[in-house]
Amino acid sequence: MKKIFIISLFLLQSLLAEDIYSTFDVVSEKSSELGLSVSGVVGNIYANVGDKVKKGDLILSLYNAQEKTEYEIARKNAEHSAKTFERYSKISNVIDKEKMDVYTYDRDITLLTAQNKEIALRKTELRAPYDLIITKKNTELGNIVLGAQTKLIETIALDDVKLVLKFDEKYWQKIKVGQNFTYRVDGSDKNYEGKITKIYPTILNASRQMQAEVKAKDLMPGLFGNGTIKTE
Repeated sequence: MKKIFIISLFLLQSLLAEDIYSTFDVVSEKSSELGLSVSGVVGNIYANVGDKVKKGDLILSLYNAQEKTEYEIARKNAEHSAKTFERYSKISNVIDKEKMDVYTYDRDITLLTAQNKEIALRKTELRAPYDLIITKKNTELGNIVLGAQTKLIETIALDDVKLVLKFDEKYWQKIKVGQNFTYRVDGSDKNYEGKITKIYPTILNASRQMQAEVKAKDLMPGLFGNGTIKTE
């Protein structure tokens, strides 16, 4: 009897289950308009539209010869003061305390100066805040940068993407977070699978469609495709 009940329940679930058709667009999870907090003139551009850039890599810099020179001088002074302090600290018990205090002060003040000079230099450099691909370049060599007012580079996160699904509004009670989505990307015969992670709370007035999201990997933003949502 128990076996018959389980089979009946399974058949009932199969009858209630439905494959709901959905189209989708591949969208980046992150997009940014990058700029600098200081003004100046664009001196170097190290990446172009379409380039993949790793987090921390240099994308662009202003003319900063003075900042570089001042930083190098400050860095060398800090290194020299640190070595002097280390040398005399080993014999601090046999030298004058006031002289040791001077070595300590020199070490600390030159280190602080070097750190401040590095911060000033970094402000003239635009570095990638995350692994990204450049989608648009809004400046060229020699252009004037007016601090934060000037948006220099537009980017997206290449590997961190999602599918934005669109399906008929009549299924609004059937679509749930966690349901499986089987799909293909236009131009490829490969089958992919994912799970719905978010359902949008509004309906698109123009098309009378609802939207949902599915996390994805290794797909280029801008691609599109279609698939089916498995409901139960």
